Amino acid sequence: MLTADSTTQSKLLKQLRTSPQPSKHTTMVEREANSDWQVDTVKVAKTKNILYWKAPKSLNLRTIKFAEEGYFKGNKYFRPELVRAHDGVLGDPAPYNVGNDNVVAGTLIVCFALAMIASSMSRNFIARQIKNLFHRPTRSANIVETGHEVRFQAFLVVQTALLLSITYYLFTRTTNSGNDICDSPILAVGIFFGIFLSYFLLKNLLYTIVNWVYFDRRSNQQWSQLTLFLVSAEGVIIYPAVLLMIYFGLSAQYTLIYAATIVSLIKLLLFYQGYIIFFKRTAVSMQIILYFCTLELMPLMALVGILVYTNNYLTIIF
Repeated sequence: MLTADSTTQSKLLKQLRTSPQPSKHTTMVEREANSDWQVDTVKVAKTKNILYWKAPKSLNLRTIKFAEEGYFKGNKYFRPELVRAHDGVLGDPAPYNVGNDNVVAGTLIVCFALAMIASSMSRNFIARQIKNLFHRPTRSANIVETGHEVRFQAFLVVQTALLLSITYYLFTRTTNSGNDICDSPILAVGIFFGIFLSYFLLKNLLYTIVNWVYFDRRSNQQWSQLTLFLVSAEGVIIYPAVLLMIYFGLSAQYTLIYAATIVSLIKLLLFYQGYIIFFKRTAVSMQIILYFCTLELMPLMALVGILVYTNNYLTIIF
């Protein structure tokens, strides 16, 4: 027969033999063994202070600002330009000097190299053209230019337009004190270069139309060869003066006077050769004045007017 003491003892033994049950707010740790490593996983139920295992982030160099990193980071002497303004006042910027412009220097070097190569390959042609300036061959003679000689003279015509545009730009720059609308000097030189090149092309077109109407084919061929050679010779003669002006401080006024003198001498040679080729054997020899004024002087005056108007447009007037 069981008594009250025996029943109480049996209940206590059962409680001691049975394992305690985990509460809802306790954690259990399970160890899982693998082949190479072990991972501790923490199972948590309804607790506030919980630590989760997170995978490491991949390294991305784009997110690192190397300019803000350094050994002295956090020091007041680390990159002081960000926190301290410079003392003093800004000085006046150095004025533009065409002698320090790499584009102009490279263009002049290329023009010189190509002109020397072409002239070395066309020495006989140059000597023949110089001889013909003072002693024209008879009308029965047929002077034929090769394609290489024509391309060589066309390149020198482009060089002449470039050198005249540089000379005129530097001259106008000294007169208007550098108050230009466009900030790029290369753009201003390019505008003047386009004007000079258009002048040569339009004058050649005008000569072609008029001579085709009034003169024979052989005379027109002699005249076209002569004008092409003289215009190309302008650039060769002006080239040394432009170099002296850019790199040795020659005054732009003197350079412009020199260039104007060369152009005037070329016009006188054209006047003389036009008389020899077209009007010497005709009864209307005095028409050379009308011919020359119409096809040489009037386009030249129009060129001067366009250059002055363009310079006034590109100049800031206060």
